[in-house]
Amino acid sequence: MEIKEIIEQIFPYVIGIRRALHSMPEPAYNEIKTSKYIIERLEEIRLKPKIVYGTGVIADLDTGKKGLNVAIRADMDALPINEKTGLEFSSENGGYMHACGHDGHMAIVIGLALLLNKIKNKLSGKIRFIFQPAEEKPPKGGAVFLVEEGVLNDIDVIFGFHIIPDIEVGKLAIIEGPAMAGCDEFIIKVIGEGGHASAPEKTVDTVLVASKIVCSLNNIVSRMISPFEPVVISCGEIKGGYAFNIIPDIVEIKGTVRTFNNELRKKIPEKMQNIATALAESYGAKIDFSYINCYPALKNNPIVCDYLKEIAITYLGKSSIVNMKPLMGSEDFSVYLEKIKGAYVFIGGKKGEKHSLHSPYYDFDEISMRYALHFFAKAILNINLLRI
Repeated sequence: MEIKEIIEQIFPYVIGIRRALHSMPEPAYNEIKTSKYIIERLEEIRLKPKIVYGTGVIADLDTGKKGLNVAIRADMDALPINEKTGLEFSSENGGYMHACGHDGHMAIVIGLALLLNKIKNKLSGKIRFIFQPAEEKPPKGGAVFLVEEGVLNDIDVIFGFHIIPDIEVGKLAIIEGPAMAGCDEFIIKVIGEGGHASAPEKTVDTVLVASKIVCSLNNIVSRMISPFEPVVISCGEIKGGYAFNIIPDIVEIKGTVRTFNNELRKKIPEKMQNIATALAESYGAKIDFSYINCYPALKNNPIVCDYLKEIAITYLGKSSIVNMKPLMGSEDFSVYLEKIKGAYVFIGGKKGEKHSLHSPYYDFDEISMRYALHFFAKAILNINLLRI
């Protein structure tokens, strides 16, 4: 039976899996029902899944023949969002939603396990199916802990992917080299002396100092870093104050830094701290500065990218490949790519009126899963053509 025929046969089953998972979203590190559901589906295929790091799941399809060992990863966790899609299979877990397509990712990898098991005699090497908890949980997502538990042991190459609403169904994007930015978090506490708002001269105004710091941080991007280096410094939270007529003694600023350049990533915290300290001292305040490294930049291996592009052109057609610029968003799949060769692929899932990822209205076209199954099945079937 040809791969396309098998996909047609199993696709209603894959859709059912996606919808079941969509209805049971669970937050990072609490994917208990999700994990149980995945294990049950894999056991039906006669695989032997193992639990890793609490709620993660891995399963191997070992052909017993020599060849490259390949892994494919799906993320499991949902987001703390109240769903507003109106879908018949909407979230049944109030306050949580699969608003980033992880339900589709899991369904694809389960479907791929079923498909590949049906053509096992045509495969070589070992195929590992990785279901990872807590992708949406910086500073340390689930990838770090799964690597520590050995999920990449004996694996030569790894594939990851994301269904996105920016690309038409049937198309995909493969970005060579840096594809997604590294992500860090910072916290700046401005410490002054509070007092009555009617007499600011008797205080050290932390609100004023915090506002000066927020406005000055982007001078790093515009005046201290080459315009050819993509960098984002964004403040997402400012907290302080107790009442409208009291100047607070502490104001806290939280934000994120994104960049592709690891050397630059090391230098930015010092620049931020210097600016914040100098501004605070000029007003008689102090700062407490914290900087947390989260996810490294996601860098696709060029050789693996070339291989996957050839697979896409051969089996999905030349027009299936679309150009896409690197994203300033982040993904902890980057942790795997620091250890072994691999690539992260963007799968077109655009559906009607476009809603962005993390929107309470987000949904994707389920037909995108059919293309993903075909693409990755062919990539794994022909894996020994990859020269790494």
